[in-house]
Amino acid sequence: MGSYCTIFSKYIDQSLKMSLQGRKKRVKRSGEREIVYNVYKFMKPESEVGITIPLSKVQKRVTEATCVSRRTLCRVLKGGKKVENGVAMAFSTPRKLRPKVCTKSVLDNFDEAVLRRIVHNFYLTEKQRPTLKVIHSKMCESTAYRGGVTSLRLVLRKMGFR
Repeated sequence: MGSYCTIFSKYIDQSLKMSLQGRKKRVKRSGEREIVYNVYKFMKPESEVGITIPLSKVQKRVTEATCVSRRTLCRVLKGGKKVENGVAMAFSTPRKLRPKVCTKSVLDNFDEAVLRRIVHNFYLTEKQRPTLKVIHSKMCESTAYRGGVTSLRLVLRKMGFR
C-alpha cells in the first residue's frame, strides 16, 4: 500500500510541475473544484492548530483531505500505477455510458417509401385503420424487414405518422 502512496505523490508532483510550467490555464470542473475546496478545508485548521494526522499516515491524510473513501483512493492509485508504467494512456472514467445504436429502426429511403405506401394503401384501398401488427406483417412480406413491432413504431414516429 505504501508504494501506491509514493506513486500518487509522484503523480501530484508531476501535475503540479506541469501546471507551473506556463501551460494554458483551463477551467476547473465541478469535481476538481470540490476536491480543491475539501483540501483547503482540511489544511486550514492544520495551519492554525497544527498537524492532526501524522505525516507518516499518507493514505489517511489523503482520504481526509479529499473526502474520498480509502477504497476510492486505492482505485485511483492503481490507475496511476498503470499510467506510470505505460499500460494505460490516461485515467479512465468508470462505467462511461455510450449511446446505443439501434440498427433495426434505421431504414433506407426505399424501405421508408414502401412503408409509407403500405400505410397510405390501408386508407385508400382497404378502407380501414392500420394497426402496427398488420403494418408489420405487410412490411415483412414486401421487404426484408427484420425489426419488431416496437422498432416499427419508432420508424413510423420518425416519419411523421402518429
